[in-house]
Amino acid sequence: MDAMGGDLGPRSVVPACIRFLTRYPQAELRLFGPRSQLQSLLVNQPPAFRERMEIVDCEQVISQSCNPVHALRHKRESSMARALQAVADGSCAAMVTSGNTGALLALGRSIVGTVEGVRRPALGKSLPTADGSCFLLDLGANIDCSAEDLVQFARMGVEAQKVFSGKEHLTVALLNIGAEEHKGTEEIRRAGKLLSADPSLDYVGFVEGHDIFAGVADVVVCNGLMGNVAMKSAEGIIRLIGQKTFTIDKKAPIKRFFGQLAIKLLRKWRAQLEPGRYNGASFLGLEGNVIKSHGGASSEAFYRALLTARDCAVADLAQRLGKSMALQAQRQTGCD
Repeated sequence: MDAMGGDLGPRSVVPACIRFLTRYPQAELRLFGPRSQLQSLLVNQPPAFRERMEIVDCEQVISQSCNPVHALRHKRESSMARALQAVADGSCAAMVTSGNTGALLALGRSIVGTVEGVRRPALGKSLPTADGSCFLLDLGANIDCSAEDLVQFARMGVEAQKVFSGKEHLTVALLNIGAEEHKGTEEIRRAGKLLSADPSLDYVGFVEGHDIFAGVADVVVCNGLMGNVAMKSAEGIIRLIGQKTFTIDKKAPIKRFFGQLAIKLLRKWRAQLEPGRYNGASFLGLEGNVIKSHGGASSEAFYRALLTARDCAVADLAQRLGKSMALQAQRQTGCD
């Protein structure tokens, strides 16, 4: 764990770690950050937990405003960089951080390295749909993407969604401003043609934002700008609905009556759709399992990111993705 990333830092990380260790008695965690801060939060925890949480003292911290180039050149001893190094040298199976996304991408590519053949690592995560889940990527790592990048994202997304959904046959779609073939940018339209011609993918065409949560496709691909806006817009709407649901107008008896009837069901829905439950995006394309938690993650949300990291580690998603990309390269070479 990079214990110093995010708005709350170790105040959200440490309680999440305790909860994770309670659920998984065989797990061991390594926390990177200033020893004095971390020890003060662990001092009252039972020895059984403290023995399974190693603290690696790192005084250097990367702020949310830190420029990625500056982080790459001057923050090699930071909690984020050293946590990445632990993944690179194999001493840790996965790494989680709520820190600066740009710095994480720059340091991740430099320290952990990218899977051979991967042009650009991408952020993606599995989101709830009407009858299952959908893996959405990219969520902000790459603003400008070529058609070839989007095709590669699709291949990586399929491998990731196989792990998270347990399904083997998956459909792929491109996020666009309309389902018609003539809509969208030139690169999106070109990506659609490349995906249609790829026999290894079950491409179902363009989808719009509202289709993501309708379960139209198992994997939805887009550039980082579209993905980030779509995800955060959905989170905002869910929170707004949650707030409005329980604001019952005392001056309108009929509203109050029906509000009381629906309140239990709506509470259940809100709990199921709470964005924090789906925190933790996988940095696909790196040679290790690296998980990006939301910068404002609460303890509950960071705990969810830990669960995602465990799923990636158990499935060895990074190695699995590497094998898939190597096999795809062999197929292309054979076709050539």
